[in-house]
Amino acid sequence: TACSCPQRSAMQRPSEARYAFVVNWYDTAACIIREYQLVFYEADGTIEMYDTKNRRTFLKRCDYPAVKLNNLYKGGIITVYSRQLTIVAYADDFTARAFTEKTQSTMAYVLDEATASLGKVFEMAAACGLMVTELRMCALGGHAAGLFADSALAASLSSGPCFAMKLIGEDAVAKWASAISGKAGIAGSADGASAEREAEFIFSKLQLPKPADVHLSSLLLVRPHAVKEGKLGAVVSALLESGFAIAGCQMVQMSRPNAYEFFEVYKGVVPEYSDWVDEIVGGKCVAFQVVFKDQPVNTVPALRELCGAHDPEIAHHLHKSSLRALYGESKVKNCVHCTDLPEDGALEVDYFFTILPCA
Repeated sequence: TACSCPQRSAMQRPSEARYAFVVNWYDTAACIIREYQLVFYEADGTIEMYDTKNRRTFLKRCDYPAVKLNNLYKGGIITVYSRQLTIVAYADDFTARAFTEKTQSTMAYVLDEATASLGKVFEMAAACGLMVTELRMCALGGHAAGLFADSALAASLSSGPCFAMKLIGEDAVAKWASAISGKAGIAGSADGASAEREAEFIFSKLQLPKPADVHLSSLLLVRPHAVKEGKLGAVVSALLESGFAIAGCQMVQMSRPNAYEFFEVYKGVVPEYSDWVDEIVGGKCVAFQVVFKDQPVNTVPALRELCGAHDPEIAHHLHKSSLRALYGESKVKNCVHCTDLPEDGALEVDYFFTILPCA
C-alpha cells in the first residue's frame, strides 16, 4: 500500500534541482527486496517515491524533514515511514555527476597515541563539512604494509590499535589533509582511489577479534539523532575526560528486528519503548565498549552516572554535567543509551561487537 502524507504540487520548477536515487527496501513479510526510485527536491526538501516494478507512484511529493541532502549518498541508509531504504545507485546522470562531486570520500585514522584527541577529531571533520559514514576501532597489524604506500604511516598503523573512519564530502581528501597538517597521530588517505581501497578492506574484509574483558565493560551507544546533529565529538571528549578508556568502537545501522531484540527488556516497562526503536533505526549509531580506568569493576555504575537520568529534564536537575542533561532533547532523543545493570554489561557489549557483526 502506498504511503500518504501532506501533498505538494508534483510540478517541478525549471530552476529546481531534482536528485534521483535507486533505493531498496527489504520486505520482511514477503522476504523479497523491493526497488523504488526516490526523488529529493533541493529547493524545499520534499521527497517522492516511485515503484519501478509496478510503474506507479508509491509516495506522492511531500515534506519529510528527517531526510536531508547530506543523508543521500550511495551506500547510505535512510528511513521513510518506518521503511529502511538502502541507496544502491544514482538514478540519472545529473544526480551521478552532482553527487560524485559532493561525496568524495577519504579515510581518517586516529592512532593509539592520539586517542585522547578522538572527540576533537570528530569535531574537526564536522568543521570541514565532512560526514562520518563508517567507523570502527581496529588493529591492522601486518595488513598495513599492503594498504599504504607511505611506509612510515604503515609502520605506525601496524604497531597498535587505531580508529578508522570513512569521511565523505566535497573535496574530502584535500580538506582532511589540510585540517590534520602538523597534527601528530592523525592521518588520512593519499587520494580518492586509495580511500576506496582502504575502506573496502577495513569495513568489509577485516575480521575483528571478539571483545576482551567484557565482564569489566559497559556499552555506550550514541543515538542516531546525536550523530546526525554533530554531538559525537562532544560525547567522546566527555567520556575520555571522565576517566573511561575505549576498548571497542563500531558505527552500526540497526535493523528493526535487531532493535526490537536489543530493547526487549524495556518492553512493557518503559512507555517510550516503541519510540526508542523508531529512533534507533532512523540512522547510524555508534557503539563503544568502555572501561572505567580507575575502578574497572565499577564501570557500569560509573558510566550510568556520566550519562544521567533517562529524561534530560530530570538529568538537568540531578546532574547538570551529565551527557543527557547537556545533549539530550527528550526521553526518546536523549543522546545516549548505556548499560543499566552490572550483570548486563557483558551481554550488551557482546551483542554489538560479536552478534551484530556476524548477523
